[in-house]
Amino acid sequence: MTVSYLFSEKMAVNMIVFWFSFVLTIIGSNAAGEFSVLHSPKSIKFSGSSKTLESLLKEIFSASLGLSVEESSEWSGLSIVDPFNTPEAVVEVYIDGVSTLGKTAGLKTQDFPLTVDEYEPDTYKAVKHRIEQRFTNGGNKLVQINLSEVNELNLYPDVFGEIIPPKVTKQSLQHLKYTVEEDYQFLSELEALKALTSKVKSITADNIIDFYNFRFRSLHALSDFHGPNSLQTKEAKKLLGEALQELSDAFEKAYDGSVLVTAVSTDVAHTRRAVRSVPEEKQATPYVDDGYSADYAAIFNIILWFGVVFAFTLVAIVYAIMDMDPGRDSIIYRMTNTRMKKDN
Repeated sequence: MTVSYLFSEKMAVNMIVFWFSFVLTIIGSNAAGEFSVLHSPKSIKFSGSSKTLESLLKEIFSASLGLSVEESSEWSGLSIVDPFNTPEAVVEVYIDGVSTLGKTAGLKTQDFPLTVDEYEPDTYKAVKHRIEQRFTNGGNKLVQINLSEVNELNLYPDVFGEIIPPKVTKQSLQHLKYTVEEDYQFLSELEALKALTSKVKSITADNIIDFYNFRFRSLHALSDFHGPNSLQTKEAKKLLGEALQELSDAFEKAYDGSVLVTAVSTDVAHTRRAVRSVPEEKQATPYVDDGYSADYAAIFNIILWFGVVFAFTLVAIVYAIMDMDPGRDSIIYRMTNTRMKKDN
C-alpha cells in the first residue's frame, strides 16, 4: 500500500467527519433557550448563571426530588442544602418558540442559559419512570398536560377535580386583538392555564413526591406572526409571565412551600403548528390547512442534509479511488497484465 493511497484514504475520512459536523452545526445552531426557577424551597439552592443542557433537566429535577441521577454533570447551578427535606413536588412549564421570556414578563426568577440539545425532550418520561421505580406502591401525582388541547385539562380529575373548559373573555388589551388568529389562540391557551391554576388549591400534599409538566405552545405562533420584538409579543410575554407567577404562588401555597416551580423556554424550530379554529365571528382570515404535518421541517432537513453529506462523501470516495496506486503486487495488476510471468 503506497503513501499516496494512505493520504487519499485519510483525506476522505476527514472530509466525511467535516461534513457530518457541519450538518449537526446547521441543525442545532439556532436552538437556544432558558431555564428559569420561579420558586424553590430552602432545602435546595440555585445560584450563578452558568449554562446547562436541556438533556440534563431530568437530572436536575431528579436530584432536587432526592432521586438518583443517571448522568453526572459539572453544572454547578444546583446545591442540595438539606438532603432530608427535599421538595415534595416539581412543576415544569415548557414554553415553545421563544428563547427567553425576558424582563418584559415581569417575573422574579433565577435564570440559566439553556442549550437545546434535544428536539423533543424526554424529561417528563424519564422523571416519571424514576419516581415509579422508587415508589412501587404508586400514589404519586404524575401529570402531563398540553394546554393547547382543552380535552387534556380533565385527564386528571383525581388531582384537579373537574375543570370547566375555559372561554376567552374580553379583557383590556393594548396590542393583541381577538380577531387575529394567533392572538386568539394565545389568549385561549392562557385561559386554560388560568383555569388550571384555579384548581391547584384542591391539591392535597401527601408527603410523597409529585411531578407536573405543562406545555404552552401558542406563544411561538404569535411571535412568528408579529415578530419577536413586536409590541404584541411583548404584551403576550407580560400576560404569560403574570399567569406563571399566579401558578407558582398557587403551587407554593398548596405544598406549603415544598415545591420547585420552573419554566423552560426554547426556540427550537416547530414551523408547522396545530392551530385551533377561531369561531367564525372572530376570524379575520380563515385558517387553511396546508396539508403538512408537524414533523415536516424535521423530515425535510434530515433528507436535505443527508443528501448533501452523501453527495460530498461519494465525491471524496471516488477521488480517493482514482488517486490510489495499487502497486505491482496487487490482484488488479496481476489480472490486467497481458504478459503473465511463469514460475520456473
